[in-house]
Amino acid sequence: MLRRVASNIVIFSENVQYTNHVLELFNSRVVNHYPLRGEIAMTEWLGGTIIVENGKAYHITKHADGTQHKQLL
Repeated sequence: MLRRVASNIVIFSENVQYTNHVLELFNSRVVNHYPLRGEIAMTEWLGGTIIVENGKAYHITKHADGTQHKQLL
């Protein structure tokens, strides 16, 4: 099943990062990505940052105590 998520920041590598970007995922693997230009049906908004490593997407959340949590999407 295809899952569509959007976030404030999507980081693909040290030199490639996008703001307000959409990822389309299949089994946690990125199959497509594009800029968020308006509301898209069936899209989950995940605030914060998504990091793509080896084709897989991870949502990064930061806690008040400074720790971070990395969750596979």
